[in-house]
Amino acid sequence: MKRKDLIDQLVSEIEKGKVRTLGIYSHGASGKSIFTQELYQALDSTTVNLLETDPYITSERHLVVPKDAPNQEVTACLPVAHELASLRRDILALQAGMDVLTIEEPWKASEVLSGAKPVLIVEGMSVGFLPKELFDKTICFYTDEETELKRRLARDTTVRNRDASFVLASHQMRREQYLRYYKETESKANILVDQSEGKFEVKRTQFI
Repeated sequence: MKRKDLIDQLVSEIEKGKVRTLGIYSHGASGKSIFTQELYQALDSTTVNLLETDPYITSERHLVVPKDAPNQEVTACLPVAHELASLRRDILALQAGMDVLTIEEPWKASEVLSGAKPVLIVEGMSVGFLPKELFDKTICFYTDEETELKRRLARDTTVRNRDASFVLASHQMRREQYLRYYKETESKANILVDQSEGKFEVKRTQFI
């Protein structure tokens, strides 16, 4: 299945009302955000909310250490790094028809998501740690290590104003924690996609 075929199928399911809440997640720099934007652009924006979960990653994660790797810092690959209760509350509020003010980020201002919109796309790493029952369908992406580093360098140095040396120094730790703590979340997804360099390979798919 090609990238466009997957987007077309998802658009069809959403427009027919089969999918009202879609979760899209993966480890960092997998290409999920670009895919999400392509899907969002293919839909009617007057009926769809896009809730990005990066703001729900706590800035206080330096206060704890991974149990199995006490010499490392906690990355977003661990559930303790995410404000999951707050995110779940905001998803349920939107599903119940209530407006939600998103959390401001250094690279994106807050905005009001309208509870009147019937479709909700939730995108970000946090989705992997949420109960599957919150979503009608979930999609998970992953890449190989080399692709992740290449994309992380390009994104973090241009969009997030981070130093390349910091990205390089933390990459191996992030990858180790992905394999140890986050990779298991891939088994929950309805659709699993390998987006390593030059690939768009659907490994598992379930349409409604």
